[in-house]
Amino acid sequence: MAIREQVGILVEHVECGNFIDAIDSFYADDAESFDIGGIHTAGKAALMEKERGFLTTIATWHSHQALEIVVDDTLVAIHWRFELTRRTGERVTLEEVALQRWRGTGPDARIVHEKYFPFAPGGLKS
Repeated sequence: MAIREQVGILVEHVECGNFIDAIDSFYADDAESFDIGGIHTAGKAALMEKERGFLTTIATWHSHQALEIVVDDTLVAIHWRFELTRRTGERVTLEEVALQRWRGTGPDARIVHEKYFPFAPGGLKS
């Protein structure tokens, strides 16, 4: 199984709303992420805790989908679109490209580095 297949399974997890399981299954223990503004989160446990915190702000998910996926050896880019209603009642569409560096091969391949590039919905035309 190549990294491309692992990425496909990761996308299936996210598109089904299994966000915490996706992190637990596809991120290395020493994974790190960088959000807009340079917010750095280090370690799988911290990434899972951060995601749990974000999920508490969501009242309803309307959709979560990968629009485009590029895999080049161990470098992966996923264009995500999320439509949701926050607990405040605000309905929003979020789009971002997640740039990932994977380590390992086959079913043992894991994300070790991820950086998010958010943009205005519809701002990246296919």
